[in-house]
Amino acid sequence: MTTFNVHHVGYLCKNLEKSRAKFLELGYSIEQEKAFDDIRKIYIEFLTSGGYRVELIQPSDKESPMYPLLSRYKNTPYHFCYEVEDLEEATKELENKGYTIFQSPEKAPCIENGRVVFMINTAAGIVELLERAT
Repeated sequence: MTTFNVHHVGYLCKNLEKSRAKFLELGYSIEQEKAFDDIRKIYIEFLTSGGYRVELIQPSDKESPMYPLLSRYKNTPYHFCYEVEDLEEATKELENKGYTIFQSPEKAPCIENGRVVFMINTAAGIVELLERAT
């Protein structure tokens, strides 16, 4: 059985700098400076506070696969990311529990090139599974 450890909460934002400023006002610290993920065409920055990690995500333009979510939800938390040891095993386990893959496994350039897969479940929403690069 897979252990699913929360890695971060993904927070979609229109303007990463403005969102960062608001999180810093709440006591967050920058863990990883803004970086560009050319696979998903997004800017990402990680912030932490009290053992919690938030991933700020800003689509670079309308071509980003994240842009439609931004136009629909505006600034909002929208996924939980779970760190797992074996991506294939964890993916199969969640598929057996009613989750569906909607973005196939790929490298995550802004998370040490770990591999990620995005899945969805009607009751749980969007989850990202992260397998750390070894």
